[in-house]
Amino acid sequence: MKRSESRESLFLLLFEASFSENPDPQKIITLSAENMGHETDEYCENAFSDILSKIKEIDNEIKPFLIARTINRLSKTALTALRIAVYEINNSKDVPPAVAINEAVELVKKYDVDNAAASYINGVLGSYVKSRG
Repeated sequence: MKRSESRESLFLLLFEASFSENPDPQKIITLSAENMGHETDEYCENAFSDILSKIKEIDNEIKPFLIARTINRLSKTALTALRIAVYEINNSKDVPPAVAINEAVELVKKYDVDNAAASYINGVLGSYVKSRG
């Protein structure tokens, strides 16, 4: 599975998890595969569990860069893409920040109904990366 395909599977799993207060990663992976036919790989499953375990920390890193919005006002698709990108920027040495940003923007373009969401996400992530030096 290509990394972009794995990332999209991760996106779909995290999006699904966003509707649950205490998501069970293995249960979501299993149900997603059984009911939707979603495929995952090791990267996707490990990142999914890791992001869920660090979700509050990731959200706290995102919050200062949200201009005129709060975490609660973001669409679930935009927030999911932001979480993946911030996670990859911080934890994936083989994913350059520009790639993480581009992939997040592409996911938002594909899944979000708000046409301006992709530009907003690009700006948030650009500011985030600049702040890290």
